Amino acid sequence: MPANDGMVAFFGATGGSTLACLALALKAGYTCSALSRSSSKLQTLLLERNVSQSIIDTHLTIIQGDIRDTKSVVQVLTPRSKSDTLQLIISGIGRPPIFSPNPLNPTFDDPTVCQDAISTILAALRTLPPSFSKPVLAALSTTGISSRVRDVPILMIPLYHWLLAVPHKDKLEMEALLQAEVAKPTQERVIQDFVVVRPSLLTDGARLGTNKIRVGEEVGKTATPAVGYTISREDVGGWMFDRLLDGDGKKRYAGKMVSITY
Repeated sequence: MPANDGMVAFFGATGGSTLACLALALKAGYTCSALSRSSSKLQTLLLERNVSQSIIDTHLTIIQGDIRDTKSVVQVLTPRSKSDTLQLIISGIGRPPIFSPNPLNPTFDDPTVCQDAISTILAALRTLPPSFSKPVLAALSTTGISSRVRDVPILMIPLYHWLLAVPHKDKLEMEALLQAEVAKPTQERVIQDFVVVRPSLLTDGARLGTNKIRVGEEVGKTATPAVGYTISREDVGGWMFDRLLDGDGKKRYAGKMVSITY
């Protein structure tokens, strides 16, 4: 039962994929916490997804703050009940490109937000007491950044390496932080393990279902990616819920870069 599975902490909860996962988790009865710069905005987005106010009040704690504020992040990571444990952290932090004034040369107003988010989450976890249960940290990354193998169609390579070079560098730094953390001795690391989710190019399409998603894996020197063009934010969120919360994905994909696409 979800009530016995521990708390799930969400960062970037107003973004499409993370919001989709949070809504599903709340409807299923999971105890959740979320960081948002605007608690009213997050509540409105959840209500629009038919998450009732009573469910929000019962199962969700919203901390209003910034991802670079360690104190706010600590609040999100701390269960509100002594009987709860933090089982999973989902970070979907990111910023969209700005295509104005030149659509051929997009800019990014926060080019290190992903790595800074993970850095702050890890720093916040280090402030918690030694008795604190170590969670799995799942982070949304992207295809197109693997150094092992091509994981995007050839036609997509110019888009990924030209228009998206800045956020891809940020995602790589984020992944490196997670890998460095789990490389530490067990007693020194602050997370049990990580799962990096690498979706292909995100769209605003409807959810098709987890059974429509192809999955690839990269761990160490072994890479068998799923190569595809796109996937909707709704399906990314749905996959994370089905596999990382309701399924065995926290163990199955531990320490792996997981590519998902249609």
